[in-house]
Amino acid sequence: MIRLQFNGRPRAIFVSSLTLLHSARGLASLARDGSGAGIREVARAWGRTMVEQSGIELRVEGLQRDFFEQPFILMANHASHLDIPILLAALPRCPGFLAKKELFDLPIFGPAMRGIECIPIDRSDRKQSLEAIDRAAAQLRAGGRLVVFPEGTRGDGKRLQALKKGPFHLVQRARVPLLPVGIAGSSAVCARDDFRVYPGPVTVRFGQPIFFSPERPKSLGRERKWLMDQVSSALSELSGLPREPMDAGID
Repeated sequence: MIRLQFNGRPRAIFVSSLTLLHSARGLASLARDGSGAGIREVARAWGRTMVEQSGIELRVEGLQRDFFEQPFILMANHASHLDIPILLAALPRCPGFLAKKELFDLPIFGPAMRGIECIPIDRSDRKQSLEAIDRAAAQLRAGGRLVVFPEGTRGDGKRLQALKKGPFHLVQRARVPLLPVGIAGSSAVCARDDFRVYPGPVTVRFGQPIFFSPERPKSLGRERKWLMDQVSSALSELSGLPREPMDAGID
């Protein structure tokens, strides 16, 4: 593929156009094939194209392909508008995403997200958040695969934010393996507060899966705190970012 040679706002406009184009292609594929296989392949193609045309030199470390044959929750740090296509380019399968509800209101892109079984969550509405976690847990128990950004919002690329408890309620309800993944360098390509895009290296590092076992704390609250500490430590190491202190509470 030919990579276009421009930076900043023009590149951002171009990659945004790619998003609309691939979303439309994905919806057309879904209309032809209700299984969702086609739209998932289009989503992966979108991820790869976005990475290439953003000028990203993508490096993938620690990927174990066999792991992705089972249901799982992937948790990654989040500091860029491009983290979703970066993950789709790095992963051997297209998962769904637990994502803020505003994205689902976007024309074409929102329906395409629903097509790959992404789940909207409204963090300002506790009732809706709990319902979203219930739907996500049911989807995972039925064999689904889901990506969650446990910081809750994009960071500044300088530190790992304290993790939210909600994603770990989901882990406990679904009881599927959890995979920590660190993304390093994406904020330099496209920062959280700036839609301009600049070429640069990005590394996606896969950690070791965390499985449920009898050795875990018996109390749900203590188990959740243990999980949060395990993931926070892993994401910090994998992304190379220092982490903010966690909330010490276990409720």
